[in-house]
Amino acid sequence: MTVLVDVGNTRIKWATLADGRLVRHGSAVLRESVDAAVAALAATLPPQPRIIAANVAGERVAERLRALAATRPGASLELVTTSAERFGVRCAYAEPSRLGVDRWVAVLAAYHGARGAACAIDAGTAVTFDAVDDAGVHLGGLIFPGVRLLATALDHNTSDIGRTPAAPAAARGLDLLGRNTDAAVGHAAWLALSAALDRAVVTVERALGTRPVVYLTGGDAEPLRDWLETRTELRADLVLEGLELFADAQES
Repeated sequence: MTVLVDVGNTRIKWATLADGRLVRHGSAVLRESVDAAVAALAATLPPQPRIIAANVAGERVAERLRALAATRPGASLELVTTSAERFGVRCAYAEPSRLGVDRWVAVLAAYHGARGAACAIDAGTAVTFDAVDDAGVHLGGLIFPGVRLLATALDHNTSDIGRTPAAPAAARGLDLLGRNTDAAVGHAAWLALSAALDRAVVTVERALGTRPVVYLTGGDAEPLRDWLETRTELRADLVLEGLELFADAQES
């Protein structure tokens, strides 16, 4: 059976592909222990697994995945890489290897899901934005610090502000203005990020002359959606959906 694996900066997610559906979902926190996270994945693998992975966590994790596959009889491992063109999408980067594979796979999923112009927002430790047009031309993207990085930046670089958690819920009207330091910093972090993303979507829409479908994924997708003015579609498994394209290509 095919197991699709999305290795991010903080978390590893996986699901088994069965009859065109993602089943047996699992996840583990990667930052606390690489070995424990990979062991959690290993415990759920079916016999003779075909593992297809997108890994942005570096060579250390890649080596753990290779070792895992090597210890399983009949197992195979494909570590997906960014290419100049795949599945009808052309990468905007002159050096495709410089585009994070998670962004690339999300763009592939967004384009095929929308069957045309689309934007992919992945809200995690970092927040990424990528756009693709009707012809499958990747237009490029943006990389932002995630809300927690934004909120803690002041703590690291100023005095007397303290470590401030990002605000969990969208503020409306004048409630946007914080009445204590925690709220002021937390609201500002969400506002800065959401406003920038809203502007990016508007820029793409005006340039293309058509409204792109905007997909939103990642650990902070749900709270971010409340702060955005842009209409979005939540897709918790957008990267895994993109990896399905690679699985289908192997089978054809």
